[in-house]
Formats: sequence, structure tokens, C-alpha cells
Amino acid sequence: MNWYYEFNREQRGPVSDEVLHQLVASGEIRPETLVWREGWSDWRPWATVAAEPRATGAGMVPPLTPLTPRAFEADPGAAPRAALPIEFSGSGGEYFRVWIVNVLLTVVTLGIYAAWAKVRTRRYFYANTSLAGHAFEYLADPKRILIGNLIVIGAFILFNVAGTISPLLQLPLMLAIAVAVPWVIVRSILFNARNSAWRGLRFGFTGTYGDAFIVFILLPILTPLTLGLLWPYVQRRRREWLTQNHRFGTTAFAFGGTDGDFYLIYLKALAFFIVPIIAYVFVMVAGVGAAMSGAGEGGEEALRSGMLGLSVALPFVFFAGGLSFFAGTCFLRARIFSYVWSQTSVGPHRFSAAMRARDLMGLQIVNLLVTVLTLGLAWPWVAVRTARFQLTRIALLPGGSLDDFVGSSQPEPGALGDAAGDFLDIDIGFGL
Repeated sequence: MNWYYEFNREQRGPVSDEVLHQLVASGEIRPETLVWREGWSDWRPWATVAAEPRATGAGMVPPLTPLTPRAFEADPGAAPRAALPIEFSGSGGEYFRVWIVNVLLTVVTLGIYAAWAKVRTRRYFYANTSLAGHAFEYLADPKRILIGNLIVIGAFILFNVAGTISPLLQLPLMLAIAVAVPWVIVRSILFNARNSAWRGLRFGFTGTYGDAFIVFILLPILTPLTLGLLWPYVQRRRREWLTQNHRFGTTAFAFGGTDGDFYLIYLKALAFFIVPIIAYVFVMVAGVGAAMSGAGEGGEEALRSGMLGLSVALPFVFFAGGLSFFAGTCFLRARIFSYVWSQTSVGPHRFSAAMRARDLMGLQIVNLLVTVLTLGLAWPWVAVRTARFQLTRIALLPGGSLDDFVGSSQPEPGALGDAAGDFLDIDIGFGL
């Protein structure tokens, strides 16, 4: 059964019964949220619908306390526009051929072919990603990327040569690198945006170096001073900065996320990390206490028993704690992914995303096992599988015609920032 719901006075959907329950659990659908499904003549508050238990594909809907619904401005009798899912058609076999050629030619050319390998890889994934029947395009020139790579490698060699002469010579270079990080971030995003297109229209980016310094340098430095309490706010600021400075043609993206929602997601994820830590401390205190008690009483048998119990319990606690940490990380990444994309819009069009933590856990466990068992040869299959998992969980909810976007003219950015971003392993994307 397909459901539609109101969010910020706009229509979203369709979503399945299972996704509807996830939205209720995450708090995106609240008791006062208006919902609609096929066969209804008007919109109804979720509290009214949920108060009548009924069987769905996801089980019984739990009752909720009714609240006064907000007025919905859309025509209640009109069916909402259908969501447009993002589709991915790549295959592990196809990408393996691209990947193995890239690896071999990069090795043979001593890294010179890396620029072409990067472009070939991105073009493959872009060409196999489509929305509304149109594939995305990656338009970068590998020669420009090669020039950027050579400049970055030259700077790296200069930094190391300066260190062999005198460590003092590295200090101004280190300062220059620290100052250049915001520039690298902005130029890298701009390069990728301007070389990405859909239906012949390019993306753009208008972020400033000053804002990049604040969200990527200043705020992370201040976070330890707050014992980490500032981190959810930092993540919200980053997502907002990345989203709202992107353009599709002349149309700006928008982000509706709030600090409160980010803190709530992190608070829920915190339970996965606190519980195993408490269990570890409890086992350690109990084991050490038993050992000291036995030693104090002169009972060697009690001491051996306490140490034996500690040696048996600790591996179990570490294993269970590792699983809990892994589950918490997947929970956090899945919730942030779903929330960020569901709060993203471009013009009158909104995105919707739904990712479950257990699905992400299964994906990563299988990916790790396959990668280890094949000594890394299955990496192309893993990359394709991950891309399909991520992209197919995003859909566009059109708020009008997709033909209304207008192109914009921006200077062609250089590839130096992109090359430096790769060299410094800076990841500022929307993905996993």
C-alpha cells in the first residue's frame, strides 16, 4: 500500500507500509501529520488513522494520542505526484573490466594514468545512475586532473625535501597547508559540481572559504572543549553548508534540518556505545574486586577463580562491545543519511530517503567478507553493490515540471583543489 504524508506543508511519498513505520519511529511523521493513501477522498491526521488498529504489511499500527492537525493547503482530493526513484544499472562484471584496466595502466605509467582512471570510474558510475529516465554525466577533462596531480605531488616532494634540510623549513609550509585546507575543500566541491550534469544542465557550488574554515576547521577544534557535545551541531552546519551552496543550473538546493533533530539522532546512537562501556567497567571492577578479595583472604583458589572468570568474561565483553559499536555506527550513518536527504530540496522538488541500519550492517559485513576472501579482487563488485544500495534508497518528489530548471554560466574551475582533496583524503560527500 502506498502512503503520502505532509511535511513542512508539502506532499511527500509514495512510501510503503514498512517505510511509513520507519518515518513514525524516526519522528518525521507525528500524530498531527496529515497522511493520504489511494482510495481516500481527503487527508487525515496520522493520530486518527493510527488510533484504529489494522493489519498492514509491517504489522499492527500502534495507537497514538490524537493531536490537532495543521491545515494542509494542497487540494485534498488530488492525488500527489508519484516519487521518482534514483536507479542504478551498473554491474560488478562491467566495472571489474574498467577497474582492472585502470589499475594496470596506472601501475605501468607510474601513476600518470591515475587522472584518466579517476574520470573513467566516475563516468561509469554517473552513466549508470539515472533519474526520470535520464542518466547523469561526468564531464571532467583528465588532462586538467593530471596537472593538478603533478602540482600536488610536487608540493609534497618540496615539503619532504625541506624537512631533510631543516625541520624549521617545514613550518611555513605546514602553516600554508593548514591555511589552504578550506580552499582545497571549496575548490574540490566546485570542480566536482561543475563537471556533473543531468539532462545537459550542470551543477554548481557557491560556498566560500570563510564558511569552509568555520565548519571544517574552527568548529571541530572547539568540539573537544565541549566534551564532544558540539559535534551534532557541527554535523548539521556542515550538511547545511554543503547543501545550500549547491546549485542545479540557477536553482539553489535547500536544507531544512534542525539542531534538535541531529542531537536526537546522536542521542539514540549513544546508547549503542555507552552500554558496552558500562558492561566492560562492571566486569573489570567485579573481576579485580574478586581477585583482591581472594588475595586478601590468602585464598589462592579464590584468586585463580577470579582471574579465570575475568579472562573468560573480558573477551566476550569485547566481542559484544565491538558488535554494539558496529551496530551503533551503522544506526547513526543510516539515520543521518535518511534524515539529510529527506530534508533536502531543490526548488519546489524534494528528496525522500529511507535506509535501515540492519540493511547497512548486512551490506558491510558481506562486503568485508567478500573483499577479504578474494584478497581485494572483488572490490569492483563491492563498489557497485554499495552504490546501488545507497542510490536506490533516494527518490525525488517532484513539485512541478522538471523542465523549469535554467542553466547558469560559471568559470570552469581548475582541478588542483580536487587533486589536493584526493591527496589529503578529504571526504565531504553526501554518501556513506
